[in-house]
Amino acid sequence: MKYILLTLLLPFLSVAQGIDFLQVNSLQEARAAAIKQNKLLFMEIYAPDCHICNSFKGVFTQAAVGALYNKNFVNYQLDIRNPANEMALKQAGVILNATPTFVFFEPKSMKIVQARIFGEKDNTVTMVNGIGSKAANPAEQASQFPKRLAAGEKNPGMLINYAQFARITGDTLANIKAMNAYIALLKPTQYSSQTTFNLMQVALMSHDNRLFDYFIRNLNYYNSIFDPSVVRMVYENIFQITLTSSRAAQLGEAGMMKLKSQMAKTGLDRSSIVRRTWMVESDMLFKQRNATQAMKVIDELINSMPGALGPKENQFLCDYVKGKTKDASALKKAKSNWCLYGTK
Repeated sequence: MKYILLTLLLPFLSVAQGIDFLQVNSLQEARAAAIKQNKLLFMEIYAPDCHICNSFKGVFTQAAVGALYNKNFVNYQLDIRNPANEMALKQAGVILNATPTFVFFEPKSMKIVQARIFGEKDNTVTMVNGIGSKAANPAEQASQFPKRLAAGEKNPGMLINYAQFARITGDTLANIKAMNAYIALLKPTQYSSQTTFNLMQVALMSHDNRLFDYFIRNLNYYNSIFDPSVVRMVYENIFQITLTSSRAAQLGEAGMMKLKSQMAKTGLDRSSIVRRTWMVESDMLFKQRNATQAMKVIDELINSMPGALGPKENQFLCDYVKGKTKDASALKKAKSNWCLYGTK
């Protein structure tokens, strides 16, 4: 009798359910589903071999997480190892720095309303539901970040959220503003904490702040308390971001000198530094109509190369100089040294 009664009741018993991820093959299909259901689109960007990503599987099955995400979002997981997905991310305006990254969209416009990079020990119901709740709340969405910062808000959580959002969307200026406001709240004793070190990995986009200055001055200490390979990844990423961001042209002479000095403190030799910085520096000088100094930077680059320039390198320098300046002396040098390569 008890067995019969239980069987009859089973269809009416509520079963705990985690996040219901949509089983489709593309971001566009997920977007269409979100539009149809009139919900925001949540996308977890992951890699199957990412151990941090895999650590979230248990959290995603929790009923409390499923209740929030299934109510407010159409949920989709994007495998970054698929080349087509890399293009989809680029079209969506997402710059991937690490996995897993959570991104929330308004599906009709594909405007990003919230975003967060997750790291070690972030795989908790509180953390996952925290960003989900912010995404679902218009007052906590990214469109409010500039207003809140301009109003002088000093909530560390908001500043970190803003900085991460800006890094994911490639907004260097917004990232610098948010990070500088957050760094101003830190005490020097917090610079080398695990929390701050994690933040440097996923949010920092500039070499020109007192946190990164401290980091570079104390690399030996950071190497002694953290994995040296991760320490190196941090400063390499910051150098790369600084030199490739839209604000690289605004470094100026002082900014370039500071960047080179920081590179030298990491142990990079002069030749390596020149090969990394020559294009930004020469471009800056050409824009300042200082072609003579810009050509000296190119000469230094050539002298730093381990061997003679080949056809591709010569053609590149020829086209580069011709595209950057109308200075007669610079063009004459380019023509006689690089543009005639292989024609003599």
